[in-house]
Amino acid sequence: MAALLAIAAPATAADREFRDRVVAGLGTATVNGKQATVEVLVAVPPGASAKAAKVKALRGQGAEPVANEYSFTGLVWDNASVVQNYNGSGAPPIDALSALRATHGTWSSVSGSAYRISYGSATTRCPSLVRECAGAQRNDRNNDVGWARLANGTLGVTWSTSTIDEADMAINTRYRWTTGCRDSSGSVDLQSVLLHENGHVAGLGHSSDISAVMYPSYQVARCSLAADDQAGVRALYPSR
Repeated sequence: MAALLAIAAPATAADREFRDRVVAGLGTATVNGKQATVEVLVAVPPGASAKAAKVKALRGQGAEPVANEYSFTGLVWDNASVVQNYNGSGAPPIDALSALRATHGTWSSVSGSAYRISYGSATTRCPSLVRECAGAQRNDRNNDVGWARLANGTLGVTWSTSTIDEADMAINTRYRWTTGCRDSSGSVDLQSVLLHENGHVAGLGHSSDISAVMYPSYQVARCSLAADDQAGVRALYPSR
C-alpha cells in the first residue's frame, strides 16, 4: 500500500479561503440492517462552526457523526518497536536527520499507546519498496527513509506491506525544504511532512479532521499531534 502527501498548486486568496473552509466528516448509518460508513465534504458557510456544519450534513444523510475521524492502512506491527534508518543521499543542505528523529519522539510519546519508533543507523540503501529506486520493488525487511525525484506534486510517499511488516519512505528532492517547524515562503517544513509520513509508518491512514497531522494535504507547518492522531495510534497499539 502506498500513501502520499501532496501539495496543491498555487491558488488565489479566494481559492485558499474556500479550500480552508471545506472540511470532511465521517459518520455511520444502518443500511439493510448493516452498519455503513458515510463520508461528506462540507463547504462551511462564513462565520459558521466547521464542527456544526459537519454534524448537520451528516445528519442530513441520516448518519450519526463518529467521535474519531482517523483511518487505518492495514499495517499493524507485530513488534510495536519500529526501527527506521536514513539515507541522506540527495538531501538538501539542512539537518534532515534531526527533523526525522524529532518525529520519532512525537509518535513514541502518546499517552496510552505502546507504539515506539526510533532511529537505527545511516544507510546507503535506497528504500526498497519505493518505485523510484533502481530495480524491482521488494521487501528487504528494512524500514528506510531516503530522497527521490518524485512526480505529480508529491511531497513524500510511504510504501508499506502488512504480510511482511515493512515501511519505506521517500521525500521529494524537487522542493525547497526548511526545518524548525515553521512556515517559510517558497519552502515546505520537512518535520511536518516526516511527521505525517511516519503516521503512515505506524499504520494510520488519512484523517478527515483538518486539524490532524494525518489530514491528507499540507496546510501549515504542524509538528505536534492532534487528539485524532493520538486516538488513532492508541487504537492500533493500546498500552497493556
